[in-house]
Amino acid sequence: MKKLFHLLLIATIAVFVLSSCEKDPQAPDVTFDQKVLIINQGNFTEHSASLSLFDENTMTITNRVYETANGISIGATVISGTISPQKEAYLVCNNPDKIDIVEASTGKLKSSITNSLASPRNMIFAGDKLYVTNWDYDYVVNDFGWWEYPNSYIAVYDAVTKAFIKKIPAGTDAEGIAMYGTRLFVAVKEGIRVFDASRVDYPVITTIRAEGVTGNAKHLVFDGSYKLWASFPDKGLVRIDPVNLVVDRVVEIPVDSMDGYITADAKGNKIYTYKTEYDNNYNPSGASIFSLEVSTNSVSEVLSGTIFYGVGVSPATGNIFTAETSFTSNSLLKVAGSDGIIKTTASAGIGTSRYLFF
Repeated sequence: MKKLFHLLLIATIAVFVLSSCEKDPQAPDVTFDQKVLIINQGNFTEHSASLSLFDENTMTITNRVYETANGISIGATVISGTISPQKEAYLVCNNPDKIDIVEASTGKLKSSITNSLASPRNMIFAGDKLYVTNWDYDYVVNDFGWWEYPNSYIAVYDAVTKAFIKKIPAGTDAEGIAMYGTRLFVAVKEGIRVFDASRVDYPVITTIRAEGVTGNAKHLVFDGSYKLWASFPDKGLVRIDPVNLVVDRVVEIPVDSMDGYITADAKGNKIYTYKTEYDNNYNPSGASIFSLEVSTNSVSEVLSGTIFYGVGVSPATGNIFTAETSFTSNSLLKVAGSDGIIKTTASAGIGTSRYLFF
């Protein structure tokens, strides 16, 4: 089926750079096969990551597609991923650091990027370039005993040749990344850092933080009016006008304190978050997926469970994907309708976390 999926141009899985900061650019039709490549992150110390392929037409799952296609395991922890216009999946991996490029429909490995990566986190396509956030390896221990990475950076590559171009210092704990026109937005501890991508030196334009909002910025996503939303687990969601570079809305909504991942539906009418709670012994005590109705600011609990580690929303069907995630055994995939009613469940892999739609 075909959908006019404007958000593909500018969301965190953006595939083109807009030629200007107009709010209603012309977008091409994007054809979806109603397939979902599921990232099972794996246990960091065990190299147990895998890929599962879910078919929304038949509501069935095929596990370990990478191993079947290549005869070996991924041999890394898969942190995130995105789908290219050619329906190749770019898998951002740690331990070892690499980006595996596979055919999304089969998991067949086509090539890898390994140059100038150091704990890579997230990536986007933007025009003729790839941008990848990296934590780097240098760390300091903060007052709460957590590691922070003050020398994190953005690695820039040629999108066609995959040749490394340069590193851009980003700040502390660089995570989510998005492009609007020639402005590159990166979520860091300091806030939302904005770079001028029209210049070869990528100077910082500004760093945005809403008054009274503490903690790290984590992930970024655009809504249907091309406003940029950033997750701040200490507070909720912050909306930024990407033209004027000002915060125009702050919404209190639960956001997972470890991951902070957010996503949007196909039309950008709703922003989805998730949060898992833990008891004093760090055992999961409950998890929920929440939706924010952008037009009204209303927050709703959509789905509940025990331990979630990600959320995805199908641009083709509106189905909501999550999992009861385990890092010691297979996770339980849950697929629900937009109303939160479970349609099916299935065994997936270890550490199910991200959902790539194509």
